[in-house]
Amino acid sequence: MRRTFLSVLAAAACVALACSGALADPLQAAFTLSINPLDGGHEVGNGQVDRVDFAPLPLADLEVRWRGESVHVEGLPSVTFGYGSNPDGAQSTRLSIINATFRQQLGAGFFAGFGQTIYNQRTDYGNQIGVRYYAGPGVTSFIDGDEIQDSRVTGPRLELGKHWTRGRDSVELVAAVNPTMHGVQYTQVGILGESCIYHVGCRFYEPTFADPEIAAQTDLSLRVGHRLSKHGDLLYGLRYLNYTAHYALPGDPLADRNVGFAPTIAYRLRF
Repeated sequence: MRRTFLSVLAAAACVALACSGALADPLQAAFTLSINPLDGGHEVGNGQVDRVDFAPLPLADLEVRWRGESVHVEGLPSVTFGYGSNPDGAQSTRLSIINATFRQQLGAGFFAGFGQTIYNQRTDYGNQIGVRYYAGPGVTSFIDGDEIQDSRVTGPRLELGKHWTRGRDSVELVAAVNPTMHGVQYTQVGILGESCIYHVGCRFYEPTFADPEIAAQTDLSLRVGHRLSKHGDLLYGLRYLNYTAHYALPGDPLADRNVGFAPTIAYRLRF
């Protein structure tokens, strides 16, 4: 996933450099690096919530603008974080995100965007001998070994934003939603053979179960910028994320809910 993210950024940068000499109006581009200490909860059902205590998520984004149109690519490279509390046994989660949108200026500082979001997530529950069980269509099995869940979820992203500028200062407000996202969660578990007695002479099986998911997300951000130089801005702000996924099964059981706030500090390079 990290290679995909870097490839997208590189492709956008190449387009900017290739086109800047051919257009009457030069392209404008900005590259931003930010740290976003996420504080929130990761819920997987039955009221069990794993706490995330200010996990310092690094985000990068590249925006290429021409006249009133722009392409905005934002991504989180694959990072792993642990939990402050884990009542359901989760040890860590590895996460990567890509948001890619086309934005159109509407006048008076407003803009609208349309694009795509891709989530990749891997959660390691460690050794869960006799503690948890996997329940799926036609299958219910106690877990007698490691449990790992992998998922990729993707769907369209809609944005509405407003930008204010006054002197060397600026404010940007963006409200984004993914009204419907689809993906598959793959769960790999360790299961003891039926002939085992007190774990003597046992054979472990590690079947993988596939469960379709349907998700939705709300993403709100506010950033205040201050121009430090001709090519550099200091940014700070706050971001709110609410991502909820359900299994595509009768009753829509909860698969995953991530809700949290992240203060943001960033540096933006204009070129």
